Amino acid sequence: MRTDKTLYIYTLLLLLVFLTGCWDRKEIEEVGIVLGIGLDQSDEKESNHQSISMLHQFAVPKQFAASDTGTSQKDYINLVSEGDTVLKNIREMSTRADRPPSYEHLRIIVISQALARDIDLKRITNFVLRNTDTRRSIRVVIDEGNAKDIFEKRGISTNPSLLLRALSDNYKTSLTMPSESKLGDISEKLTGKTSFIVPGVETTDAGVKSAGGAVIKGSLAKMIGWLDEEEVAGLNILKGEKRQNGIVKGTDPMSGEAIVYEIRTIKSKIKPKFKGNHISFEVKIHTVGKLREDWVDPGNAFKSELIKRAEQATEASIRESVGKTLSKMQKSLKVDVAGFGTKVRIENPRIWNKLKEDWDEEFSEMPVEVKVNVKIQEFGTKGAKNG
Repeated sequence: MRTDKTLYIYTLLLLLVFLTGCWDRKEIEEVGIVLGIGLDQSDEKESNHQSISMLHQFAVPKQFAASDTGTSQKDYINLVSEGDTVLKNIREMSTRADRPPSYEHLRIIVISQALARDIDLKRITNFVLRNTDTRRSIRVVIDEGNAKDIFEKRGISTNPSLLLRALSDNYKTSLTMPSESKLGDISEKLTGKTSFIVPGVETTDAGVKSAGGAVIKGSLAKMIGWLDEEEVAGLNILKGEKRQNGIVKGTDPMSGEAIVYEIRTIKSKIKPKFKGNHISFEVKIHTVGKLREDWVDPGNAFKSELIKRAEQATEASIRESVGKTLSKMQKSLKVDVAGFGTKVRIENPRIWNKLKEDWDEEFSEMPVEVKVNVKIQEFGTKGAKNG
């Protein structure tokens, strides 16, 4: 009997565990949901350190986004703080907001070009990642101007943070946009002193648009320059990024008229060649796609002669774009953001260990041969061929 009573008590205690509910739950009205963060240089200095101006964009729940007169109001509010560290900014923000900031729904971090060129970016990524609320998938972009302006741009009907997040996810639709930059990936590259690019954005009279890519030098953890949209396209082709589509414009070698090619698939293979201590690279690019538009011999897209010229025109355009990107990387910026060093590390670890500390400088002097093969298999609504 006593055993049954003891078992009964233990069963009741176990059931209590499932009846406690969400003991740490906070109602949505009690927290400040941060959707976006903007980071700029401040005009102030503290203890001889450059201060950071930090903007928090808070979401305003729909029930509060209407005025007493019934007219619709903005569904967000921006608050700006200044301090020499990210933590100090957040602490100062907590003293001004009526609800403590919550970063569980943070969608985007925008860093101004001026700050990215001046500050060690690990100072930003390390703290944000240590916050238990934040996620490694948060997108990061760099603004050509002030980050504050892009969050206060008038004429944007959508919440700026959500618009910027959506814009960063559109990279699969265009060769001129870099791949998304996630906070966690950036942190890993900075820790490994690997150079990379971050999508750039800018404000225009019409709103917000993509603006090439900011080049981050891994050994400095700072921005050192830009790739324009054509150079970003060359980089994407060079890396063989997986994309849904992308457009390449070429010129027909016979008539000089425009040829527009749409990429369906693209593969790129970077092959290092070792001869003693000398390293060179061979890059093979192969793409299959459609002839989307041509201003040459309308109606004759089935003619193999025209298809051959279209393939040649596209190959020439790709070589030119990739060549421009390589020149920018090797001669102007002297930085490897295409993964050439990774190929050397994999295929010859001994040589890599000798060169890795000064890889960017070493890479700037290495010859790169680019071979391009284009295969047109479809002609849009005009037809398709086999093989």
